[in-house]
Amino acid sequence: MTEKSLTKYLDDIGRHELLSDDEERRLSERILQGDSRAVGQLVEANLRFVVKLATSYRGQGLELDDLVSEGNIGLMMAAQKFDARRGTRFVNYAAPYVRRQIERAIEEQNGLYKIPRDAAPTARQASKALSVDAPLGHRTNMSLLSVLVNHDAPQADERVYSEAIEHAIEFALLSLSSRESQIINRFFGLDREHETMAEIAEDLGLKRERVRQVRNRAIRRLKKTYKKKLKELKN
Repeated sequence: MTEKSLTKYLDDIGRHELLSDDEERRLSERILQGDSRAVGQLVEANLRFVVKLATSYRGQGLELDDLVSEGNIGLMMAAQKFDARRGTRFVNYAAPYVRRQIERAIEEQNGLYKIPRDAAPTARQASKALSVDAPLGHRTNMSLLSVLVNHDAPQADERVYSEAIEHAIEFALLSLSSRESQIINRFFGLDREHETMAEIAEDLGLKRERVRQVRNRAIRRLKKTYKKKLKELKN
């Protein structure tokens, strides 16, 4: 999210006025009665609060638009459970939900790209033709190859091992569905520019949370298929 797009987003959500204590209580009563419109109204009135929290997590692995998207999910979860009778203002009640959702997404993201310091360069070079070792968004050590390859695995023969990696990754990529393949290619920038989850969602007409779900499912499938195929090739 650029400064320009952030300003536009803030302008858009700024049209919703902040709620008074009485307005929050009335919405809470409706929410507890199952009124989904009241949930939406409570969420819309507090979207600026999510942006404020999300900006404090910049530089930890997720783009601001993804941080805001994750925070909005947490805000929605809090709104669905909010009970004003407990005497707590909604922003105070929602803050842990928003932070938890953002932090979980950051941990998940960082977990995908964690690479041992002594990662073997021959392994990272194995699938150059597939562009899977290209840094995601030009960030060091963030690539599809880094997600799949176990750099701590014993390597009796570097040349054979590298060839096995290449074949295993090719096989794993073929195991994806059409939508999974699209999202993986776009997110990891395989033979194209890397796209954020927000950009992918807009291009494919999906919600960002749905893109994240498909991406994570595809990565789990890739890991499982890759490990199985690599084991077969090495035996």
